[in-house]
Order: sequence, then C-alpha cells, then structure tokens
Amino acid sequence: MFSKIRDFVLYAGTDKESYLQIKDSIENTNQRTSMVFSSVAFVLIFTMAILSCFVEGFMASRNVYICGTVFALVLLLLSFGAKKYPALTYVGVYLAISGFMLYGIALGTITRPTEATVTFMVMLLLMPLIFIDKPIKMALCLIFYIIVFIVAAFNTKTGATLSVDVSDAIIFGLLAIASGSIVIRAKIKGYVLENRLHIMSETDQLTGLNNRNCYEWKLKTYHEVSKKSLGCIYIDVNGLHDLNNTKGHKAGDEMLKFIANEVRKQFGVKDTYRIGGDEFVAFAIDGDEEAVERKVRELVSQVEEKGYHTAVGYEVMNHSELDVNQLIVQAESKMYKDKSEYYKNHDRRQR
Repeated sequence: MFSKIRDFVLYAGTDKESYLQIKDSIENTNQRTSMVFSSVAFVLIFTMAILSCFVEGFMASRNVYICGTVFALVLLLLSFGAKKYPALTYVGVYLAISGFMLYGIALGTITRPTEATVTFMVMLLLMPLIFIDKPIKMALCLIFYIIVFIVAAFNTKTGATLSVDVSDAIIFGLLAIASGSIVIRAKIKGYVLENRLHIMSETDQLTGLNNRNCYEWKLKTYHEVSKKSLGCIYIDVNGLHDLNNTKGHKAGDEMLKFIANEVRKQFGVKDTYRIGGDEFVAFAIDGDEEAVERKVRELVSQVEEKGYHTAVGYEVMNHSELDVNQLIVQAESKMYKDKSEYYKNHDRRQR
C-alpha cells in the first residue's frame, strides 16, 4: 500500500525507472507548452495593459498588467533558452506557475479587494492541467499559493467577499490538486506506454539487442557521433541451420542468446544490433584498432569455449576518411572470408 502511494505521488503511478526513461519527453513537452502559453499570455496581458491606458474599468490594474506583460516576455525568452539548456525547463515551468498565480492573487486582492476573485481561481485550476511534473511537487506548489492568497485576502478583504474567496480558494484548490494529479497521471502513463512501444519497435525480442529497424535508423548518425574513429564489427553465427535441424529451434535460440550476450559484453548494448537471423553488427565509437581486435578475440574465445562458432570481420576508419557504408562493406567482406575459412576446415556432414 505504501509503495503504491509513493509511486503515485512521486511517479504518477509508474515506477522510478519508467519515469526516468520518459523524463526527456516530459521536459520537451513542458518546454513547448511554456513557449505557447507565454506567447499567448504576453499578447493577452499586453492587450489589457493597453486597454488600461484608455478604459476606466481597467485603469486600477494597470501596474499589474504592465508587470504581467514584462513577466510573460521574460518567460517567453526563458522557454526559448530551454531549447539549448534543458535545465531551464523546470525553472520556466515553476516561474510560469508562480508568476500567473501571483498575477491572479494581485488582481483579486490588491487591485479589486471588494470583488469576488475570479482570475486566481482560474489559474488555480488551469496550471496543473497545462504543465507536467511529479504530482507531489505540483500539489505542494498549489498549496503554497493557496496559503499566500488566503493571507492576502485576510489583509485586503472583509465581510462576505472574504468568506467567499477563502472558501472558494480551499474548494477550488482541492479540486485543482485532485484533477491535476489525475491528468498528470494519465499523461505520464501515456508517455510510458509510448516509450515501451518505441523500445519494442527497436528491440530484438529474442536477444534483447537493437533490431534491424533501429540499425537502419541509427546508421546515419554515426558519422556525427564519432569524432576520432569508428569501428564496425560484423558477426555471423556458423552452424545455426544445422543446429536447428539436429537439436531443434530451442537449441538454436539458446545459441543466439548466448552469442548476443557475449557481443553485448564486449561492445555494449547501445551500438549493438541483431540485423538478421544469425547476423550481428556492433560499432565501436572512437576506439582504436588494437582495442577492437582485443575485444573480437575475447568474443571469439568465449563463444568457442561454449562450443559455438562465429565468423567475424571488423574494420576501423579514422573520422577524416570515414564512409559508414564502405566501412560496413569492408567489415562484412572480412566476415565472409572468415566464414569461408571456417567451412574449409569443418565438413558440413560432420557438423
């Protein structure tokens, strides 16, 4: 029970690992939302500031409108900065919440103490529906500004207006916390599901390595991510077909999983792929040829110790002369040469 409550208030009903996997998606959404919201707010509040110079009903709130316009502009600039510096995203989120909460409080207490507060109540309900963060953080933020509003109301309002505003702040505050938590939970669960589907679409279900879809997509990125050199290791499993025929597909699957695990040990999971039934490709970013050769020897040794066999070819190119497609062709060519040598020395009928 406690763990469910903890996961709800901290990770919106998911778990820590799942939440961390979608953190970038949440930050990107908040950054875009902040940009749109601040743009609209700037236009609307600036319009109100202009009206306050000519329309008597708005004149009492002119200073609030001017401050709101400046704040919306600062928030807009901050949201643009978050594109380059993601750490600014949550600064912008809580600055936006704080700014517009204070804007609503100022309009409802300082400039219109005799009127029932509307803007703050709207902001109270709106903020947790716009931005995404851990439910506990959003709830604490709302509670803080509800308290600020009640204190301000007691200092500026009297009579029935005070009673109505305080009771509305509490009621709408509880509704905002509840509805905000539900909406945030739904959004985060949607991101988690989307992330899992994305992982499934790019992961080989038997071995857990990246699949061919992921391989094709990431090929075009290697020229950019490598700064010094790029190595390609092309691996083909020898004897898979014969093993399937003699001992069954389960035995073949066990062999593929074992070899995939050894490839992962040597070259990591990020740049390692199963691109066919018995073919694997790995990339070594900014590693020298000696290091690649050492890892290949260790891979072959571990595989042969288990009683399996692989054909391996590898090639390393400096970044200045790097052609990723040509690199793969050369590594594949060496693999086929190694495979040919293997079958020269191992009669198929004996296997």
